[in-house]
Amino acid sequence: MVELGLSRRGFLATAFAASVAKAVEAKAGVLAKGSKPNIMFGVLSDLHITTPESTAAFRRALVYFRDRGVDAVVVAGDLSDWGLKSGLKCVADAWYDVFPNDRAPDGRKVEKLFCTGNHDYDGYWYGDMTLDMHVQGYSEEESLVKLGMKKCWEEVFHEPFEQIRRRTVKGYDFISSEWKDGADGFKEADAWFAANGASLDPKKPFFVFTHYPFANTTSGSGGNAYSGDTLRKYPNAVSFSGHVHWTLNDEQSIWQKEYTAITVPSMSYTTIPWGRENGGAKRNGKCSMSMQCLPAREFHLEAQGYLVSVFDDRMEVERRDFTEGEEAAPPWIVTPPAGDASRYAHANSRKRTPVPQFPDGASVKTYTSNFETRSFNWTIMMMLEFPSARARGGRVFDYEVRAEMEDGTVAAKKCFLAPAFYRLERDEPKSQRFAFDAMDLPERGKYRLRVYPRNCFGDCGKPIESAVLESKPGKAKSPVWKEG
Repeated sequence: MVELGLSRRGFLATAFAASVAKAVEAKAGVLAKGSKPNIMFGVLSDLHITTPESTAAFRRALVYFRDRGVDAVVVAGDLSDWGLKSGLKCVADAWYDVFPNDRAPDGRKVEKLFCTGNHDYDGYWYGDMTLDMHVQGYSEEESLVKLGMKKCWEEVFHEPFEQIRRRTVKGYDFISSEWKDGADGFKEADAWFAANGASLDPKKPFFVFTHYPFANTTSGSGGNAYSGDTLRKYPNAVSFSGHVHWTLNDEQSIWQKEYTAITVPSMSYTTIPWGRENGGAKRNGKCSMSMQCLPAREFHLEAQGYLVSVFDDRMEVERRDFTEGEEAAPPWIVTPPAGDASRYAHANSRKRTPVPQFPDGASVKTYTSNFETRSFNWTIMMMLEFPSARARGGRVFDYEVRAEMEDGTVAAKKCFLAPAFYRLERDEPKSQRFAFDAMDLPERGKYRLRVYPRNCFGDCGKPIESAVLESKPGKAKSPVWKEG
C-alpha cells in the first residue's frame, strides 16, 4: 500500500507533540498562579515491549513527562512482553533516547524507577502469546530468566538490581518489590519494612510500587494474593501496581483506607471486564455469552498513565491518555487517609460519582435478527437500540437490561459494557446497539425490556423501556401443544 502524505503514525506523533505543547503551556500557567510541587513523577505500567517498533507509545509518554519537568518515572512491571533481554534493551533504548544518561535537556537528573512483572520472568513460555515471538525470529533461549535477571538488568539499565530497592528522590522514598513466584513476591518486602520501616519519615508520603495489586483494594484486585497488611501500619504509604490492565476511568481504581492504593492503567491494552454480554470470557471452556466481545484498546497504540504532583498538603494524580494527548478524567486529589472517613474509601467515592441518565424522551427500539454468537453458532437475537446515557462530571460504565413482566418480576437480566468505557467520554457513540439472546426471553406473557444506565459502582439511572412484547420472537404465532 502506498501512503499519501503523512502516515498514521506520523500524524499521531505530530498531533501528540502539538497537544503536549498546549498542555505544558496550560499547566505552566496553573503552576505560575499556585504553588510548585515538591516532586513530580510519571507512573506507567505494563509496557509489554517486544520490538523497537513497539516502543512508540512508551516514547510518547516519556516525552510528555520530560516536557512537564518530572523528577522521576515509575513503571510498575511487565516492561517486556516475551521476557527476553532484547525486549528489555528496547525499553532501555527508548529511555536513554529521551533521557540520555538519565538526564533531561536542561541537565536535571530524572530517576528511572522500574520494577519487573510476571511477563519479564515468564513471558517466554506463555504459549498463546509467543507465537509471534518465534515468527519474528526471537527465541526463548534469550529469556531474562535463562540469562539471569540480575545480570541482564544491570547490563541494560546500568544500576544495581535487588528484590527490594529503596530509592530517594528529592527527599521522598520509593520502595519497589520485584515480581517473584506470584504470591511470594511481597514476602521479602514484609521483612524489609520490619527492619527499615522506622526510618521512613511519617510526615511525608512514601511510594511503593510492585506489579501485583494488593488484595481487595482497587478494581481487579480481588483475586490477588498480596495482602498489603504491612502497609496498613503506614497511613502515609501510597502504592502503585499494574498487572490487571484496568482502566483509569473506573473510580474504583483508587482506594484509600489505612493507606492509599492506586491501580496503574496499562500502556498496551485494557482488560474487558467479565460478566457482561460484550465483556471478557475465560480462556478455557466454551463461552455462554452471545454478543461479540468489545475489542481492547489497540496493542501498543492507545496508552494510559498518570502524572503525580506532590505538595506539602496533598498529592494530585492527573489521569492521562497518551494517544489523545489529554486528560482522560478529572484528577484525583489525595490527602493522607484517616480510617474509614478517607476521601477515596470506595463508599465515599461512590457518593461523589455521578449517576448517568438518558436524555428526555428516550426509548428503546427493538427488532429481531439472525445473529452469529462468539461461539460461531447462529441464534435469534432481540436487538436493542437506544440513545447513549450521559453523566455530568462522570460517565456511563455499562447498561443493565431487564425483561420485566407485567407484575414487576424480572424474567431475564443481562449487562452490556458501554463501548467506550475505557476511552474518553467523547468516544462514546451517540446511540447503543446491543444483542439480547431471544432464547433467554420469557416463554409466555407480556413484558417490556427496560434499560438502566450504570456508573462504575453499579448505581442505576432512570430506565427507558421498549413497547410491550409478548413471548419469545415467533412463539406467539406457534400453536400451543396440548396433550389429549
